[in-house]
Formats: sequence, C-alpha cells, structure tokens
Amino acid sequence: MSSYDLCEELIVEILSRLPTKSLLRFRSVSKSLCACIGSPDFIRLHALRSPNKVMIIHQVYFYGATIFTDMYTLHSGGQLSNDPYVGVTAVEYPFTSNRIVGSCNGVLCLHEYGKGIILWNPSIRRKVTVHDRPLLSDWGGQLHPFGFAFDPIIKDYKIVMTTKCDTKKGLVLRTFVYRTKKDAWHQIASPTRDLLSCRESYQCLFNGTLHWVIKRFLTGSHDDCHSPYILAFNPSSEIFSTIELPEPSWETEEVTIINGSLAVISSKHDDSWIWVRNNTTASWSVAFKLKAHEFEGTHRVFQLTANSDLLFNPCGIIVYNPETRERLSLVRLSASSLVGVTGSTRGLLIYPCIESLGLLDMGTSCDQGRRNKKRSRAYWLL
Repeated sequence: MSSYDLCEELIVEILSRLPTKSLLRFRSVSKSLCACIGSPDFIRLHALRSPNKVMIIHQVYFYGATIFTDMYTLHSGGQLSNDPYVGVTAVEYPFTSNRIVGSCNGVLCLHEYGKGIILWNPSIRRKVTVHDRPLLSDWGGQLHPFGFAFDPIIKDYKIVMTTKCDTKKGLVLRTFVYRTKKDAWHQIASPTRDLLSCRESYQCLFNGTLHWVIKRFLTGSHDDCHSPYILAFNPSSEIFSTIELPEPSWETEEVTIINGSLAVISSKHDDSWIWVRNNTTASWSVAFKLKAHEFEGTHRVFQLTANSDLLFNPCGIIVYNPETRERLSLVRLSASSLVGVTGSTRGLLIYPCIESLGLLDMGTSCDQGRRNKKRSRAYWLL
C-alpha cells in the first residue's frame, strides 16, 4: 500500500460492517482486497458483526399449471412489522424435498431426502455437498439428534448425527460427526439416555452449543411421552449432556432463544408459557404467559434480538409483541410480486440467519435452476 492509503486495520474495520453484496463486488477491485475479503479470519469477523435476519421461504403456485416453485427473501427483524417486502428481492430456492437441519454463521445445513446433506449460504448462493454420509435409519434420521454447528477451537463446521443401526445384538445407536475441512465422518460416543424410541425438536444453537427437546415414548404410537428433557451437544468437546425441563409434565415442543437466554415453550390445557433459563444459576423462570389457542399449529418461535418482538410460524407468520399483546399477521406476497407471473403464494416458512461470506473459501456456485422447473413438494422444516 502507498503512504496515502488507509491503514489495513481501518480497511478491515470498514469492510467487516458492509453487506455481502458490496463485499462480493469489492473483491474485483484489487488482488489485496480479494485476498482480505476471502480470508477465513475476515469471514468470521464479518459474521460476528452481521445483524440477525430472517429468511422467509414462499411456495408459489402458478395459475393454469400444475407446477410450483419456491422463492426465498431475507429480512431484518424490524422490517417484518413495517413494510416487510420493501426493497427486498425474491430469489429462487434451489432445493427440493428437504429439511433444514440448522443454521450457523449464515450457513444452513439441509438434508435433501434421497440425495444427502448440503451446506448452503443463501446470501452468496454457494454450497458444499457432504459426501459419504452414514446410513440413516428408516425414518431418515429425523428421530434422533441431527445438528449443525461451528467449532471455534479448530475453526470448522461440524454436523452431528445419531442414527439407529441394526446389529446382531439388535438396534443400537451410532453417532457420527462430520468435519467440513476434512470432508470426513468419524464416530463418537452416543448419548447415554435411551433414544431408540424418541422424537427430537428442531435444533437450537445457543452459546455455541446445540440443544434439542427430546421426547421418549414407551410404545411406537407416540401417544405416551415419557420423561422429556433437553439434550445438549458441545461441538468442540463432542460430548453430550442433558438439561431438565422446568415442567416435565407439560407439553414442550420447542427450544429457542428468548431475551438472550435459552428458552422453551411449554403448554398445558390453554396455557402456553415461555420459560427462560438463567445462564448463571441454571434455574428456570417464566418470561411470558400466552394462550395456546392464539398460536395453534405453531412450528417455530424466534426472537431476533433480546426484548424484540416474537416471531411465530404456524400456518403463516405472526409478529407478536408480548408486552402490548399486539399481533400482526404477515401478508403473503402475490406471485406477480415475487416472480412476475400470475399465481398465488401458499406457504410461508421462516428461519433465522445472518448475511455472511461463509463457504466463500470452500463452496461452489449453487445452480438456481430454471424458474418453471417442475418440482416435488418441499418439506422444509418437517
């Protein structure tokens, strides 16, 4: 750099606060900028400074045709309660028949049924295909802990998967961890509690540790839930641990982050309480008391920042202020607004993420496909 240039530290400070689209353009300015923006240290710094956002997946049906396509949009938290689609560009969702396993540093882990596991960054539309995955159980790995996180010690993304294996001694659990940089799986010790007949919740990544609500069943009918609890996994030590629920007799479907703390949503009769866990004392307290019928069918509950509105995802998306009890149902965009053709949008699913450059140094360009390509129905969050 010449004497009149900005110092390198100041350049990094400025660049780390810019959106991904600007950074991708700046990579073509000079070799030094390209190397800086593409370095692993800068990518991690940029992810830490990126604000939380929400990805909304829209299922678009075309009138007079039997095909549909899926589009996604990225939104800031405050944008959802006021003109959510102003200045937002819809992009075609490039996968079919998949489950979103989890999100970390702006990278999503997806399990495409019959195809495998893919890491995908929706901000820069790049992906990494995970090879040679372990054999899944008959339920496609959905009944056992399946998560995605980042190991800050070795600075690598990891996938953890526990599956049922049929052996001479009967069904046993096998747990595997995938390391992205090595592109390889290795086996670790499985959780100590019995998981042969259980169902997990969606993952919650809190303070770098993965969490799931685990329900155990005495029979295969899934009508006799027994001793539910939270299962935790540390991606650095690769060790499982457990956390007891505040009200084990209540119906608990979800573990999430509320007011900057680990939280669960538990229901009994018409009461639906949100409990938060004190990070210091490990005790639970009630943060909000809701009426269950107001949010019937809710799949997910999010809070992008501490003390902000809650986002509920039942059949649509509800923005809810727990203090004033004001509810706002997010309006679905018309197909003409999304893709410029006549049609309707029927599905609205949300997932928290951030804009990041994750996978820029290892991913490949993700083929968005043709807009009118025939698709099978996508089960994003089952």
